[in-house]
Amino acid sequence: MNSEIGEAFLEESRNRVIKARERIDHCLGQLENDDLWWTPEAGSNSIGVILQHLMGNLRQWILSGVGGEPDLRDRPREFRVEEKTPGSVLQKQFNNILDQVNTTYSRLDPLQLLKRRRIQGFDESVLSAIYQTMTHLELHAGQIAYITKLRKGSAYEESWKPATKEQGA
Repeated sequence: MNSEIGEAFLEESRNRVIKARERIDHCLGQLENDDLWWTPEAGSNSIGVILQHLMGNLRQWILSGVGGEPDLRDRPREFRVEEKTPGSVLQKQFNNILDQVNTTYSRLDPLQLLKRRRIQGFDESVLSAIYQTMTHLELHAGQIAYITKLRKGSAYEESWKPATKEQGA
C-alpha cells in the first residue's frame, strides 16, 4: 500500500473520530442524566447503552485488535443497565476511549494497514477494522442524535446550520 494513501486514510479516520465526538458531545450537552437512559420504546437502546456499546466495540476492534492491547470485552454486559452512570462520567469515559483510538491511529504505521488481525472472531485487515469501526461509530452517533431529538422535541438545538446556497441556506 502507498504510504501517502495510508497516511491520508488514517488522518481522515482521526477526523471522523473528532466529528463523531462533536456530534455526540453536542447531544449530551442537551440532556439530563435521566434522558441518557430513556428509551423511545420497549426493546430499543438508550443513549447510555449505545455509549457503553461503542466503548466496548472501540476497545475491542481498535485498542485491542489494531493497537495490541488485551481484549477484555464483555459484549452482553454493554447492553445491560446495571447502574445508571451519570452523564458527565459516561461522557468522560467515552471521550477517553476516543482519545485512545486517535492515539492508536497516530502511532500506526500506514504500511501496516493491510496486515491481518483476528478481531471478534473475524479475519480482518487493519484497514477494514478501522473502516468498519468508523462506520459503526457514525451509525450510532446518528442514533444518539435521533434519540436526543425525540427526547427534546422542539427544544432540540441543531448543531449545524447551512451557511451557503450550496448547503441549502
